[in-house]
Amino acid sequence: MALKPIKKKRLFEEIIVAIEQYVQEENIQPGEKLPSENELASIFNVSKTAVREAMSVLNANGILETRPGSGIYLKDIHGESIVVRVTSNLMEKGELQEILDFRRGLEVEAAGLAATRGTEEQFAKIRKAHEDMVEANGAGIIGVDEDYNFHEEIILASHNSIYRDIFKAVSPKLKEAMRISKMQSMKTPGLFLQAYQEHEDIMEALFKRDSEGASRAMRHHLIRNEEKIWANLRANISFPHKIV
Repeated sequence: MALKPIKKKRLFEEIIVAIEQYVQEENIQPGEKLPSENELASIFNVSKTAVREAMSVLNANGILETRPGSGIYLKDIHGESIVVRVTSNLMEKGELQEILDFRRGLEVEAAGLAATRGTEEQFAKIRKAHEDMVEANGAGIIGVDEDYNFHEEIILASHNSIYRDIFKAVSPKLKEAMRISKMQSMKTPGLFLQAYQEHEDIMEALFKRDSEGASRAMRHHLIRNEEKIWANLRANISFPHKIV
């Protein structure tokens, strides 16, 4: 496989996924050398800073070893997926479970309120946020911020200041949970399309001002997302530090 350029604005998550694809398709074995940071930056058409950030994450997770004056080498990860190891280390199991629980408890109710309280201007912002996410994914960008904006606009449309303030207060953890989900989705064809359809279902109910339907669609979306996250993290049974 020839390494392919990564489209403009891709960040370290996309670089990590691309490196895993290269390792798998080229059958790179533990102890073998990978391209240098400069070569990766040129091949992926990204900044050296972005590549260096990806290398830092991969080194911290025991996936790569950078040997000064020698190069970058793949370490033995015992057959585990690179992306799964990285995402499983982004959050502890308990913290991840809590943020997923929180999202369900807050966003399902907020969607119902947004259907009855949201203005046409807010509905337009919700649709725009969804379209931004689709565009980002189509350009090869992971789209964490775009997905977050979609859900935040629904929170704002609920016209509940407490919901708004709490959602904003936990936004760093929310984005980390979204990052886990989206990095996994990049490895599995069809998962982004599934998320698009679920967003469309939520919007359809919102725009019809169907409160029960909006809550139901949001619950379905979040539960499907949780199932995907846990299924992916549990799949690597050979990794002793996996989330169980």
